[in-house]
Amino acid sequence: MNVARSLQDELDQKKIVIMDGGTGTEVARRGVTIYPQLSWSANANIECPDLVQDIHRDYILAGAEIIITNTFSSSRATLAKDGLTQHTEKINRQSVQAAMEARRNCGAEETVVIAGAISAFEPKSHPEITPSYEEALDDYREQVGILAEEGVDLIVLEMFSRTIDLKAAITAADETDLPIWIGLSCESHDGQIYLGLMGRHGGETIADAVTASSSPNVKAFFIMHSPPSVTAEALRELKDYTALPIGAYAHGGGIRGSGLDGSDADPQEYLEYAREWVASGATIIGGCCGTTPEHISVLTSSNIKETYQV
Repeated sequence: MNVARSLQDELDQKKIVIMDGGTGTEVARRGVTIYPQLSWSANANIECPDLVQDIHRDYILAGAEIIITNTFSSSRATLAKDGLTQHTEKINRQSVQAAMEARRNCGAEETVVIAGAISAFEPKSHPEITPSYEEALDDYREQVGILAEEGVDLIVLEMFSRTIDLKAAITAADETDLPIWIGLSCESHDGQIYLGLMGRHGGETIADAVTASSSPNVKAFFIMHSPPSVTAEALRELKDYTALPIGAYAHGGGIRGSGLDGSDADPQEYLEYAREWVASGATIIGGCCGTTPEHISVLTSSNIKETYQV
């Protein structure tokens, strides 16, 4: 059984599917030091792989149908920021292995999809700076190749806020022929939604990102790693530019010491945001920084999955 194909069938039928929640902030919440804004929680894959596996397991038990590998900041270029390049292959391989072991231990090999994550190229938090396409492509090719070799079901592009590295990531992922889900980070400035992050943007829009994502392997778009208050508006705009399934994977808040300090959206508050996202067209719902297995459990125990898009 092709679990990714089965999931895509659900989306084609306009059913709601549930993704996992944050991994990096969950690693921090469980007491492990991470590297804010650089290699983030990548170190956990080799320093405490059992903890990473436990986090995946907890999301599966909470009802997540898609879990994302802990490889958000595990490309060679990003790991170099913390002197971890010698561990690039091991960090990526062990991340996929942890996700697969969690799925196997939960008896969910035919129901849970494992998405291999890659994220925006350096500098991640400065979308106004244009990186080298060639350097980004080389970096993505290495990481995507490892994730595909280890057997992920699809590739998810996280926190993209520039089209230059988005194009490079899609080109690299296309070489695996795996389905590609694209996560766009967005912010609102003067009443306009831009691709952006941490108060910065480079003037590019959601329309620009969709235009840049022309591969037939692209199967879904997200508003991802964006404030909950912006996500619904961005989803409505995204829906105007694509007929593919769309999803929401917003910030739930921050964890002290993670570099994302701030007030959290509690699980019930996050559920109310999620209802608005579904009303705005989203059929894939999950959460990133600050969301926990409890957030996902509240989503799955609500009636939100009974909603169908028309």
